[in-house]
Amino acid sequence: MEIQVTITYDTTTPESAEHGDTADNGFYGPGGWKYSIADDDFQARVERVGRQQALKDMSPGPEIFESVEQAVAFIERNGPFEASCSPLCDNGHCWLTQSSVNETREYFETGEDTRLSYHVKVGVSTDPAVALEVIRALS
Repeated sequence: MEIQVTITYDTTTPESAEHGDTADNGFYGPGGWKYSIADDDFQARVERVGRQQALKDMSPGPEIFESVEQAVAFIERNGPFEASCSPLCDNGHCWLTQSSVNETREYFETGEDTRLSYHVKVGVSTDPAVALEVIRALS
């Protein structure tokens, strides 16, 4: 069984929070690299190749695990988490989002808060039973 975990991020600043929005969002890659889908470069790419292809082009490859335990260990290092839906994974499109502030330098200096979300898939399609097992272990 191959479990794939894709990471996305949302960054909120005090200014964006006033408007009920995020300042930035996109994919989060190895080494902490952010691949924004909220900037002008991404929008230009969407106009050239379409949204689906632009998302595929911008998305770093997923982290790959061979067991639920490996996936849980990888994800939990950045916890605690909240599931995106309730009841858990009824629709097969559930993910985990950090439920507390990442106390980074940016947070203390500017109020910028970046939270990661973990999207779990098994093989080429989402397997709700395995995704639910990972999510229950972490929430």
